[in-house]
Amino acid sequence: MSRSVIRSARWKIGQEKIPAVPLITHDLECGVCFDRSGPCKEFEEARNWAFTHSGRHPSHTAYREIAQRFWRATLME
Repeated sequence: MSRSVIRSARWKIGQEKIPAVPLITHDLECGVCFDRSGPCKEFEEARNWAFTHSGRHPSHTAYREIAQRFWRATLME
């Protein structure tokens, strides 16, 4: 029989604060063919991709945004 120790711990969570990690990324996905802009630090970059995509495929006019925020969980002392 193995033994384990279980202890209670308190956690907190907050936005990641590493300078190389953006606060949020934006990714636009075409609702017709599901092609994506890929993660962009600035929304305008994803928006410009959508304009270009619609220009190449005039019937592709529906998009969904996939926004990601980065979080870090840490033990409270």
